[in-house]
Amino acid sequence: MKKLGLIAGNGKFPLLFAAEAKREGYTVVAVAHRGETPEEIVGLANEVTWIRVGQLGKIIRTFQNAGVTRAVMAGGIRKVKLFGNFRPDLRGVAFLARLKSREDDALLRGVADELASEGIVVVESTLCLPHIVPAEGVLTAQAPSAAQWQDIRLGFRMAKEIGRLGIGQTAVVKAGVVIAVEAVEGTDAAIERGGSIAGAGCVVVKVSKPGQDLRFDVPAVGVDTIKNLCAARAAVLAVEAGKTIILERDECLREASNSGVAVVAVSG
Repeated sequence: MKKLGLIAGNGKFPLLFAAEAKREGYTVVAVAHRGETPEEIVGLANEVTWIRVGQLGKIIRTFQNAGVTRAVMAGGIRKVKLFGNFRPDLRGVAFLARLKSREDDALLRGVADELASEGIVVVESTLCLPHIVPAEGVLTAQAPSAAQWQDIRLGFRMAKEIGRLGIGQTAVVKAGVVIAVEAVEGTDAAIERGGSIAGAGCVVVKVSKPGQDLRFDVPAVGVDTIKNLCAARAAVLAVEAGKTIILERDECLREASNSGVAVVAVSG
């Protein structure tokens, strides 16, 4: 059987990827992060090795011992967890010492380069899941109002700008005013904060960073995102077409439609 490595982070994405990859005939060799990756990965991947964040040498050894030559990165690592869950091994320490930037893109590209130097090529995380990346258009029965479309366009520009600066990828807008932007706390916390300030009817926009390497760290939303939008009384979720993942797409859009949240995929 063909083998595929999986560097698993948090959330449902690595679980969905492992399940779909196995259905497509891959033997999935997963490296999972303690305190981040859901335990369910054990029942979905063929092999699982648990590591601490920063154990780069262990990732490489695991894949080499299993005969893996291609791997994907699925799911993120929460930055706020790095302060208490960071345990680099010798390879990880040496790697960090050579880095000129600690921004997400530089770190992930650097990890991909380290793996490539050992004969392990990092490929797109949507390899087995192309259908979860939406094309441009309105994805729910309800569509945004004219005023909400204006907020979407403003939010798109602002989210791209904070992405360019390496701050985050999400903006919350209402009535032409940027209410909140995502930082180290993550998308869900930004939605909660924006909703608490704006009240009902805000618009949430999530995009990819300019020049983002879509082999890894692809922006993702899912059912939990919709539930958080409802809790914040948000009216619209806009994602970037072709560059954002909608996890459990059918269930996610059904949840949005039932809750009265409009979901759209837009381009710049």
